[in-house]
Amino acid sequence: MTMDKRIIPLIMCGGAGTRLWPASREVRPKQFLPLFGTRSTFQDTLLRVSEASLFDRPIVITNASYRFMVLEQLADIGIEADVILEPMRRDSGPAIAAGAVFAQNRASEAIVLALAADHVVQDNAAFVAACRQGLTAASAGRIVTFGVKPERPATEYGYISPGEVISGEVHAVARFVEKPDAVKAADYVNSGYLW
Repeated sequence: MTMDKRIIPLIMCGGAGTRLWPASREVRPKQFLPLFGTRSTFQDTLLRVSEASLFDRPIVITNASYRFMVLEQLADIGIEADVILEPMRRDSGPAIAAGAVFAQNRASEAIVLALAADHVVQDNAAFVAACRQGLTAASAGRIVTFGVKPERPATEYGYISPGEVISGEVHAVARFVEKPDAVKAADYVNSGYLW
């Protein structure tokens, strides 16, 4: 890995956030609300990827109707980003594709990190350390996904079975299982699978 290679964060924040109604509404969805302190989860996500030695200027992908909220919240925390406006909501896949094309135009061998703007990360230092390890693996041509130790058996998440060790805490993925039933979820938790 060359020391000048950095990760370009793609931050998706175009969702309507209707599952947290009535606090979160389509006109002001949850990613723009200060749900866990004084900043929104969108702002927390931006700050999480602000270490200039590891992360390049972020790319924010949002619905055109949220552009002013995005620009205001960027200004509030003093972070600059490229902003891609979606004319209509098409969910994660098209947003990531648009961001990846934009990143590749910026740097032909860009390494991108797709992030949702509404995730809550308790340990930012561990997140940054995982990104450093992920950058090494991605620079070697691997697709990287991050897994977390399950807190409980859950049927609403997919499960990753870690495979062979690549280096440090980086493993190949042996298997991915999408949203298992409760019995299988409990078995996966007991077998060392990750969310």
